[in-house]
This record gives sequence, structure tokens and C-alpha cells, in this order.
Amino acid sequence: MPGFLVLGLSSSVMLAPNGSVRLLARAAGFATIVAGLVPASAPRCPQPFVDPDATVSDVGHGVASLATFALWTAMPITAFRLCEPGWFRSMSGALSIWTVTGFIAAGATATAQSAHRGLAQRAFLGGVFAWCGATTVAELAEF
Repeated sequence: MPGFLVLGLSSSVMLAPNGSVRLLARAAGFATIVAGLVPASAPRCPQPFVDPDATVSDVGHGVASLATFALWTAMPITAFRLCEPGWFRSMSGALSIWTVTGFIAAGATATAQSAHRGLAQRAFLGGVFAWCGATTVAELAEF
């Protein structure tokens, strides 16, 4: 839970290139905090409506996590579409491909109950965190 809260708070105060991306970052921060406050019933995150062991808490955690992942996917896409040409826009475009691919892979492996679902999720997060790092560098370079 503390990791979700720290990640959610950091997203909520993240520097971002424009108002639309800032709004997405704050919404993702809120959804991340909710995912932490409504924990999954087990470390394997039982899937609602698929796993017979899933609880109401798993539904809440799943909805908040899915919202977070969708918002994280939208952030580099939005930056690519709305930012001025330059290295940050190009990086956002490349990381958009990574996050969309990772989002699909994470969803597909989770739905299939694949043993590799954790790997797919972490690969997705790598793209998200790379974009957050690039965003921070771009914003600090403007100061």
C-alpha cells in the first residue's frame, strides 16, 4: 500500500508539458491512490468475474488499476499530440507505442491467466516510468 500512495502522490504533483497532460497525471495519481487503499485480496490479484476467489475488494482494486493503466497509456499519446516538435515530442511518440503495446500485452496475459502476466505488466511500467523521466527532464530543462 505505501508504494501505491507514494506513486499516486508523485503522479499528482508531476510536472507536465501542458494542462491536458497535467490533468491526466492527476487523475492517474488519484486512481493509483485508490488502488492502494483498496488492496487486492491476494498478491496474485484475483480477477473479478473470472477467478472464483475474487472479492469485492478485488473488484475495486481492479477498476482503479485499470483506470490507472489507461491514464498512464494516454499520457504519452496526449503529449505527442499536443507538444511542440522536438526531442520530447519524438520521445513521447516512441513511448506511446511502447505503452500501448505493453497495455495490450498486460491485459492479454492477465485475461489468459498467463504465468508471464507480471512480466508484461512490468514491461508496460518500464515505458510509463521512462516517459515520466523524460517529462521531468523536459520540464526541468525549461527552468
